[in-house]
Amino acid sequence: MGKKSGRTKMKRLSAPRSWDIARKEARFITKPSPGTHAVAKSYSLAVVLRDLLGMVATQKEVTQVLTRGEVLVDGVPRHDPGFPVGLFDVVSIPKEGKSFRLVPSPDGLVPRDIVSTEAGMKLCRVRSKVKITGGHIQFGFHDGRSLLDDKLLASCGDTVVMRVPQQAVVESLKLEKGATALVVSGDRAGQVGRIVSVKKGTSSREKMVALSLPSGETELPERLIFAVGTDKPALEVQVKS
Repeated sequence: MGKKSGRTKMKRLSAPRSWDIARKEARFITKPSPGTHAVAKSYSLAVVLRDLLGMVATQKEVTQVLTRGEVLVDGVPRHDPGFPVGLFDVVSIPKEGKSFRLVPSPDGLVPRDIVSTEAGMKLCRVRSKVKITGGHIQFGFHDGRSLLDDKLLASCGDTVVMRVPQQAVVESLKLEKGATALVVSGDRAGQVGRIVSVKKGTSSREKMVALSLPSGETELPERLIFAVGTDKPALEVQVKS
């Protein structure tokens, strides 16, 4: 009988083009496990530690540090080398006193070192808002987490500043005119600007957001825009210059 599940291995040459990795130094690379982010929008934890951060040199060392619980993702120890790490996830190595946030750039997601006070904070975009049994409101976020909160005033497309791993909402950021927003994909990825206007979508056209960016004013689909603050970004979300 043929195998019904998906492929469990990934070749470096066939890895997503957004991955900032050396393609020809080895044949295979650790594939992200099913979980919080899609494969094309995340790295496996092993790739982050070895290829992006250079904290370890081999897959054996990856296994050792993860087995000892020395690596946290959003404040939670992770032991799976394939654990998917995506947009705005925070990877912390307490033993080294270092924390990194994955932020967007034209070349894909890249790690940015952050101060310890930001390691427990994360930006999460609202992807769904539904009423469930009992009349409670459940929110779904871009990183796969969900939250029951009847008092949270947020809509799909808005962003919340969340304390992790407690999942306590600190602040809600509206995707609206005058807000500060970040482009998360495309040639302008990583640029921060001011929202000029938000145009409602139709049956044939996506909801569009007009932005004033350092490279000029542009209009992009809402799915490429991430509200990150009011007058300025609430957290460090750009690649260090």
